[in-house]
Amino acid sequence: MFKTKKNIIKYIIFIFIILIPYFLSGESYRYSNRNRNKNKKYINKLNHKNISLKKRIYFFFDQRKNYALIKSFFLKKKQFIIITSDISEAEYLFKKKYYKKALINFNNIINKFIFNKELYNNIIKKIALCNFYLKKYYLAINCFKILLKDNIDAEENIFNLGMCYYLQSNDYLFFQKTRIKYIKIFLFLRKNYPNSKYLPKIDKMIYNAFLTLKNKKESIGMYYFNKKKYKSSIRVFKQIINDYQDIFNIQKYYIYMIISQYKVEKENKNYSFEKTMKLHNTYLQFYLENENYFLDEINLSLPSKIKKQFQKIEIHLILIKKLTKYLIQ
Repeated sequence: MFKTKKNIIKYIIFIFIILIPYFLSGESYRYSNRNRNKNKKYINKLNHKNISLKKRIYFFFDQRKNYALIKSFFLKKKQFIIITSDISEAEYLFKKKYYKKALINFNNIINKFIFNKELYNNIIKKIALCNFYLKKYYLAINCFKILLKDNIDAEENIFNLGMCYYLQSNDYLFFQKTRIKYIKIFLFLRKNYPNSKYLPKIDKMIYNAFLTLKNKKESIGMYYFNKKKYKSSIRVFKQIINDYQDIFNIQKYYIYMIISQYKVEKENKNYSFEKTMKLHNTYLQFYLENENYFLDEINLSLPSKIKKQFQKIEIHLILIKKLTKYLIQ
């Protein structure tokens, strides 16, 4: 372990000097028999493993949370890992879930390790997690972005970043903006990490996010429809169809859009109903291509009033088609 006899003597004297006040203070008698047995087992375990004397001394003081002695003993030389009292204390507080106190400690020491990339990034990550657990998502977001610039634990930190936006979206002020962001982040994670352990969770969150957005747009479309603002309802229902036709059944939105378009052309006295006809043809095409998903209108969960309106419009459109065909001939 040590190269020369002088070094051995030096370390033994140093340890002896450190331990004299410890034993004189009666500290050693404060432990119960149970604690003594526990320490013996721990020391035997260390002896069984091929662990250096220096590391054993560190473990001895770390068990007693005597960080000051750790700091004074472990000097920066011979490529030995330095663990200062501040880091040890902050890590201990974090492990015990005292996130507020741990955050203060990490913030106080971070600048000391700005030139030690590994320790610096580890502290940034702990600061990010502390802010996350304290629900300070906007601060956690900044920290996770710093880590992702260096591609550190990318998969985990992409997920954590997405979770920040996901939880932030529960706040009404951030609802729309952050919802789109976490959907994009989770889709990116899904694409780039197809075997990720986070997939089951993010798939559920993506589905729920799309469902919430769809329902919100649907309520807006229905508001315009019920207020007889048909041009606006057409625009909203068309957007729902374009955005969600690969995820949800969009049959009823076609029906509302066809009714809206019919009403607009009727108001404008456009009795050829060209746009309504075109839209209805598209609807029929979708119906034929998606027989397993599209139902007969009578079986849809729609108000009977809407079903009757749609049925009348379809009959009218069929008559127009036949009349047009007859006139051409």
